[in-house]
Amino acid sequence: MRKFLAAAFAVLASLSWMAPVHAQTPGNMLAELGILGRWAADCTKPPSGPNPHLVFERTATGPGAQYTVIFAPNSSTTRSIDNVRIVKPGVVAMRFTTTTGESTGLAFDITMLLEPARYRVVGSTGSDGKVYIKDGIVVATGAANPWQNKCPD
Repeated sequence: MRKFLAAAFAVLASLSWMAPVHAQTPGNMLAELGILGRWAADCTKPPSGPNPHLVFERTATGPGAQYTVIFAPNSSTTRSIDNVRIVKPGVVAMRFTTTTGESTGLAFDITMLLEPARYRVVGSTGSDGKVYIKDGIVVATGAANPWQNKCPD
């Protein structure tokens, strides 16, 4: 037992010189994953109810990232991006908190399939306990949640 404890102490002591590991900020993760920028089901059409545009961007405050859903020229909502993590290759999970609009304060845990130039949310559960998207289907309508394509800058 003494030899085990001595060996364990030696390993811990040898690691003490290493810098602490820090989790990446949401803004850095979005940049690394290529998510920053504008997205829409059809980038050639203006924002509308069936074709909202989503803008992912870095911020100087808070967790360092947010996204804005533009429903129409004068209708949008903004959400802070509080957490971004890679579940497995091609699958990303995020937590959003609504900061503007009717649902201010409501958070969403989402899972998305991510490809180089498009993504699709396949799961979304609100902090209110409501499931909004399950297995890629929008629960309220029964329709498939569409792929969002990266729009040119």
